[in-house]
Amino acid sequence: MELFINNGLEAAFNLALEEVMTREYPQGFLMLWRNANAVIVGRNQNTAAEINAEKVKAFKTSVIRRSTGGGAVYHDVGNLNYSIALPGRLVSHESFAECARPVLEALKFLGVDAAFSGRNDIVVNDCKISGSARAVLGDKTLFHGTLLFDCNMDILTEVLLPDPEKIRSKGIKSVRSRVMNLCTLFPGVSMEQFIEKFALALQSKVAGCTLASVPQEYLAKAEQLAAEKYRTWEWNYGTVLAYSFSNSRRFAAGRVGVSFNIRNNCICDLHFSGDFFGTDPAEELAQLLNGCSLEPESLLARIKACGHEKWIAGISPEELLSLFA
Repeated sequence: MELFINNGLEAAFNLALEEVMTREYPQGFLMLWRNANAVIVGRNQNTAAEINAEKVKAFKTSVIRRSTGGGAVYHDVGNLNYSIALPGRLVSHESFAECARPVLEALKFLGVDAAFSGRNDIVVNDCKISGSARAVLGDKTLFHGTLLFDCNMDILTEVLLPDPEKIRSKGIKSVRSRVMNLCTLFPGVSMEQFIEKFALALQSKVAGCTLASVPQEYLAKAEQLAAEKYRTWEWNYGTVLAYSFSNSRRFAAGRVGVSFNIRNNCICDLHFSGDFFGTDPAEELAQLLNGCSLEPESLLARIKACGHEKWIAGISPEELLSLFA
């Protein structure tokens, strides 16, 4: 089994590479990789209900949906991700622990008293250091997870906490756990040094594991898949799950509030409220925006085309758009 170390930091590309390799690489493999600030949302989740959109923007955090199930997680360069692709359809509950065995053995080789816990976690001293997820892609099973080494816990707790008063979701919610960073067990060891140590541990504990470079053809295919899928609003934010949303904000021209439902990624049952001024009833603007996609560029174009000022005066199209995020 070959071990790849992917040094790219863009989440969309990294998830695309992982998918392409799993589907097309002729054998099983291991891969280590990191992302710059990113929230990685589970395949079956409602993205809007998993993130604090304002904090995501403030911390310049990308939001990417992955191909596997499970809950939303935060990645940064202090978090090491591992991918394990194995031949066949490994769908039993027990296969989670079996797939995690190389990671556990490598950690124990490095002196970490880690154990598999519950459905899909690795813990140390009852604190979670790794969560994992799984999917069948083509003729292989992809098993991947996180290893918290020196993750920014302050940002983690802020970007993964949506405002429950704004969103009423019917999606699968993430379960929050008590977490810890492995760096507390490796004083004076940098993230780069830990990656080197962990890679050597994998090679020591996994039979036939050798370090290799990702073939260029898979890098090119991953770039194409990232552009077509993992960088798109439709993949990352679109959902078949219905949910309700409400928000309000005070502008110089007064407070404006919105409440609406989302069905099939489109706005419906929109209502405006507040102490704003306008010459015509705001219900007319609501009717013009009902049926519009929640994708920001599409919604902004519709707002500008409507000429919203006669219904809600004194705020810009961009300010009005901000209420829908």
